Amino acid sequence: MNSLYQDGDYVSAEGAMVGLRVRDEACARALVQRTDYDMQTDGPYPETGCFEPPHGR
Repeated sequence: MNSLYQDGDYVSAEGAMVGLRVRDEACARALVQRTDYDMQTDGPYPETGCFEPPHGR
């Protein structure tokens, strides 16, 4: 779900990201691609809701 470091740059994979907030306590995040999928659960982030805040470079 996060960008990967390849060939000297950060690259985001193609696909759709979905974030679903479950009340105030939890979030469900999913990434769907043509060849892969991923699902994670976590608590919400104060800055960005269900998605992890971007990292400083």
